[in-house]
Amino acid sequence: MDYGEAVNEFEEFFSESYYAEVSEAVKDGDDAIVVDYQQLDMFSPDVTDYLHDKPENGIGAAEEGLQVHEQVTSEDLTVRFSNFPEHEFVLLKNLRSEHIGRFIPIEGMIKRASQVKPEVVSAVFECVQCGDLYEKEQDSSKLKSPYKCDCGSKKFEVQEKIMTDTQVVTLEENPESREGSEQPTSLSVRLEGDLVDPEFQKRVVPGNVVEVTGVMRETPLQKDSKKYDIYMEASHVNPTQQEFEQLELSQEEIDEIKTMSEREDIFQQINDSIAPSIYGHDRIKEAIALQMFGGVKKTRDDGVKSRGDLHILLIGEPGTGKSQLLKFTGEIAPKGRYVVGKSSTGAGLTASVVKEESTGEFSLEAGAVVLAHKGMAAIDEIDKMDKEDRSSLHEAMEQQQISVSKANIQATLNAETSILAAGNPKLGRFDPYEPVAEQISIGDTLLSRFDFIFPVMDEPDKERDTELADAILQNHIEPEETNPDITGEKLRKYVAFAKKNKRPQLSREASDKIQEFYVSMRQEGDDEGGGVPITARQLEATVRTAEASARAHLRDEVTVEDAERAIDLLTYSLKLVGMDPETGEFDIDMIESGVSSSQRNRLQTIKHIIEELADGDSAEIEEVLERADGEGISEDKAEEIIEKLKREGELFEPQQGHVQKI
Repeated sequence: MDYGEAVNEFEEFFSESYYAEVSEAVKDGDDAIVVDYQQLDMFSPDVTDYLHDKPENGIGAAEEGLQVHEQVTSEDLTVRFSNFPEHEFVLLKNLRSEHIGRFIPIEGMIKRASQVKPEVVSAVFECVQCGDLYEKEQDSSKLKSPYKCDCGSKKFEVQEKIMTDTQVVTLEENPESREGSEQPTSLSVRLEGDLVDPEFQKRVVPGNVVEVTGVMRETPLQKDSKKYDIYMEASHVNPTQQEFEQLELSQEEIDEIKTMSEREDIFQQINDSIAPSIYGHDRIKEAIALQMFGGVKKTRDDGVKSRGDLHILLIGEPGTGKSQLLKFTGEIAPKGRYVVGKSSTGAGLTASVVKEESTGEFSLEAGAVVLAHKGMAAIDEIDKMDKEDRSSLHEAMEQQQISVSKANIQATLNAETSILAAGNPKLGRFDPYEPVAEQISIGDTLLSRFDFIFPVMDEPDKERDTELADAILQNHIEPEETNPDITGEKLRKYVAFAKKNKRPQLSREASDKIQEFYVSMRQEGDDEGGGVPITARQLEATVRTAEASARAHLRDEVTVEDAERAIDLLTYSLKLVGMDPETGEFDIDMIESGVSSSQRNRLQTIKHIIEELADGDSAEIEEVLERADGEGISEDKAEEIIEKLKREGELFEPQQGHVQKI
């Protein structure tokens, strides 16, 4: 097929099969018309072959053939191609020299995106001596003038520049297409024209998975080098994985979602669809379901923001299915990211500054928590992470942003991300005689930022073990039996619709219910002279959870039922973690600071006794223990506290059997 035949074929295609679509694009004032490749292939396979082998001529023929449409009055309407069949996609790792100059589709995740910059595509030069004008197309990185004027002069001045906006994005291979320990392959993709429009830019952000069609090009690695690098000039970009709010739903799907929400047991069905192959963990699945819906983010007039995202921590013994829950949730949530502790650094979780090889400029590369913006980050083995790396999560969890000050870059990145983390207790398994909070080694400041903390214990129980073994074995025999009523894809669309369209307001009745719970819990601690049962942080968490429950039912208002669900779940979580084993009461200090108020009171008492007995000198331990016994502190407890104070550097032993304050 030659160029003329291709033009004729396109004229026929646009007048017979694609007339209405072109009319729509012209009416909407679009800069480009996107042609369905599969429809074109059915119309004329020869044209699509021509497009693959000679893309410049093919696209030129398409734009010339478009002029047959009477509404197209200029050549400003670009033709772009999308919807390629799956078998034509080329994996990034399989790109070779044979693909250079060919029109192909690829898929990958946007790793980083440069700023949009204008670029000269053509320039008009004037001869300095005779004033003749010459137009020269620019296809290299430097502005090139004509070689010589007809009058013999080689000196020119630029009179006019025709410019277009361009951007370079780096695509990285999807994890699913990698095998074993393969390094992810990356490719630079050049976007221009309407692909860098401000509206379209919202879809081309790091973290989104996109399908790109375009022409493969080569560029020398260095001047006069015989080695080349490859990049793609994009014709069309189609995001396939985006944040919840950007998922587009048909009217039929919306009607189905609304019908589903009217079922009485809809929340139970949503729970059952969370990791259905994992037996049990009903309360944890309930919390994860609510986490996917999330509360409502609020920005007040004074600029203070309160987050809507819920954070959950699972601390469990080995083999309790924590990682499977994390993997499932990371995959079901759009823009979900699954990372593992020891192999993650602070930079990998938040953001790093990298130097662009081509320009020498520094640019930001987003880490997992930023890539999961408006999605979910699942962090496994959080207790195995280095302390410094873990501390980078503090800002992300509460302020929901990441501040970077490195090289010559000072930036603040959005990280509105729900975090679902999992880890093991300090000694691998829980000690039943120690408070649970003391066995979690991820730091009290980070611990207090989680809305829910669930210890996952593995205690032998004949009845439960029989049911668990039965469920696991049945899953091996008939895997399809565990399929829930709501599939993963349907759940994703349901959550997307709820998050996009519902911002439930707290009703007066629900507000009163939450207030009553908060005040009564605080009062309970005060009346019994014990610790602080809950703080304002738990009050905020209750509100967020109640809003998430209302969203799950597609309500515009938080009802008493939603408030009760939130209170019930929070009470359950606190009972497991925030219980002072000595008093049997809630004590939020167990989570907030790792020391219960009863422990703190005893510490103060022992310090006071030592001060009195020492009188500026050392005190005899026997006397301290005797006085402590009189204050109601047993000898064992008193010895334990003295040892603890010595470890923390508040006491030292100047001589055998004596202690002194430092």
